[in-house]
Amino acid sequence: MGRHRRRRRRARTGLIGASAALTVGAVAMGTGLLPGAGDGITGAFRSQDSPSPSGRPTLPGTTAPDLEPDSGQGTRSPDEETTEPTEETTAEATPDEPTDEPSSEAPQERPSTPPPSPEPSTEEPPPPPETTAPAEDPEPGGDAGQQAAEAVLALVNEERANAGCRPLTLDAALTNLAIAHSRDMAERGYFDHTDPDGRTPWDRAAAAGVSHLGGENIARGQPDARAVMDAWMASEGHRANILNCDYTTLGVGAHFADGGPWWTQNFGF
Repeated sequence: MGRHRRRRRRARTGLIGASAALTVGAVAMGTGLLPGAGDGITGAFRSQDSPSPSGRPTLPGTTAPDLEPDSGQGTRSPDEETTEPTEETTAEATPDEPTDEPSSEAPQERPSTPPPSPEPSTEEPPPPPETTAPAEDPEPGGDAGQQAAEAVLALVNEERANAGCRPLTLDAALTNLAIAHSRDMAERGYFDHTDPDGRTPWDRAAAAGVSHLGGENIARGQPDARAVMDAWMASEGHRANILNCDYTTLGVGAHFADGGPWWTQNFGF
């Protein structure tokens, strides 16, 4: 696995890499980076030459074998909803009113003619009070991808603070780019920085109008933000991207689907 770094106003050289990790118990986990120094977590790799965008030198790269993660790995089950039991309330029974003692007087006679009925009122009854349906509660947990992206950003900034780098801010354009790549890898069944159409990260960035992309990390199979950050930080090349003090922005795309989750980090200047 390798890396390469794209810097402003000068040629970027390095390596485009991707890797897949296989942990004990046949749990699949993959990571890739761009840029980064050649290393891998575990797995077999094969070298290949991939064309670079126009104006950039050809960049050697590595790809990871497409390892199917274990069933159950890479899926994320929704948090079970917990509801507190509602407190049942009951009204206290009130004692019956004492019954009047039978009177010794003779009952009054019913009048022979019924009393006149009251004249119908011409006033319209007041309209019933308007009732509004209660607002629906938001879905518990919110959007899983967005929450995962925010968690990754927080963990990245913790690592950068320990290394003396300023924190990154979430960038909407880089985030959209990262989300699109994670979804594309899942839907088209590949795991690489270069997509099946031969487009590199900078090709995709240019097509989306993004001009400040500096590097990319990818991963597959880690169930949550902590797991994917642990994998990236254990790889020299991925860690170098995370701790590059020249970067100022970050986009994170987490796509939860079969064979995943699929993760992309896009770093920007």
